[in-house]
Amino acid sequence: MKLNAKYMTRNDCFTVGKKITPKGIMVHSTATPGVMAADWFSRWNKSYKSGETNRQVCVHAFVDDKEVWQYLPWNHRGWHCGGTGNNTHIGIEICEPGGFSYGKGSTMVGYNVSKNEAYFRKAWQNAVELCVMLCRQYNLTEEDIICHSEGHKLGIASNHADVMHWFPKHGKSMNTFRADVKKLLSTENKAAEPVKKKYYHVQIGAYSDKANAEAQLVKAKKAGFTDAFIKYD
Repeated sequence: MKLNAKYMTRNDCFTVGKKITPKGIMVHSTATPGVMAADWFSRWNKSYKSGETNRQVCVHAFVDDKEVWQYLPWNHRGWHCGGTGNNTHIGIEICEPGGFSYGKGSTMVGYNVSKNEAYFRKAWQNAVELCVMLCRQYNLTEEDIICHSEGHKLGIASNHADVMHWFPKHGKSMNTFRADVKKLLSTENKAAEPVKKKYYHVQIGAYSDKANAEAQLVKAKKAGFTDAFIKYD
C-alpha cells in the first residue's frame, strides 16, 4: 500500500478543525466511475462558504488500485456519512473503475465484472491494508469496521447502498472484508512477537581442551541453541 498525504486545507471540514477519537472505520465507494484517488483533491479542496462548491463533504482518504491519498488527519471529524458516525468513524472511499454508468438508484449499468476484476482485487487489498494500519494505530479490530449501508442500518449514517451494491459482484461482502483485515492483523501480530532465544553455556573447564569445547558448541547449535557460546575461564 502506497500512502500519500495532502490535506484539503480549503475544504470547510478541514477549517472547522473539530477532532474526534476514532472508534471505528466506515468504508464507502465513490459512485463516480473512473475518478481515481489523486483526482479528488482538486474536486473537493474547495470552500462551500466561499461559494467555490455546492457540497459540504470530506472524507479522510481515497483508495484505488495503485495508492491511497489521505486528505484529512485521521483524528479530524470528517463529513462522510451524513449521521452521527462522523463523530466516531474514520471515512475511507474506494474509487470505482470506469467504463460504466449509474442508472436508477445504485444500479451499475454496463459494469463488466471480469474486466474489472484485477482492479477490484488491487483496490480491495489496498483498502484492507489501510484498515489494518488504522486498526493498529487506534487499537481497533476488524469488528470496528463497517460500510455506509451498515452504518445506515445502525442508525448512524444516511441511506446509501455502498459498498454492498458493488462488493457482491466480485463475490465479496463486508464480512469477507473484515475477515481479510483480521487475517492480516493476526499475521502482523505474530510477526511482531519477540523471538524466544535458547541459551547454552559451554564452559571450557568442563572439557579437556578447546577443541572438545568447540565440538560441543557445534552440537548445541545444531540442537537449536542459536545463542550458544564458549566462556573461557
